[in-house]
Amino acid sequence: MDNFKQAINDIFEIEEIDEILLKPVEISPDKTVYFAFCESQKIMFDRLTSVDLKPICFILKMGGEYHYCPLNDEEINEKAVEEFVLKIMK
Repeated sequence: MDNFKQAINDIFEIEEIDEILLKPVEISPDKTVYFAFCESQKIMFDRLTSVDLKPICFILKMGGEYHYCPLNDEEINEKAVEEFVLKIMK
């Protein structure tokens, strides 16, 4: 099935881009909430055809500690945590 999907993507020049976006919201000087979203884009013939933005989790920074809070009854999203560490905790 993967070969068929790849053939269709090649014929119609479909490119799929998935990335994790983080949006910080400062509640107080010692409390910040980082919302994590998965953005999925589909591009066909060099034009954006669809975008899906799905909330994954939020990470609460409070008093120097970080607390992971999943959304939609999901398990921990390791990719979101990796992106958080790479982008926020650099």
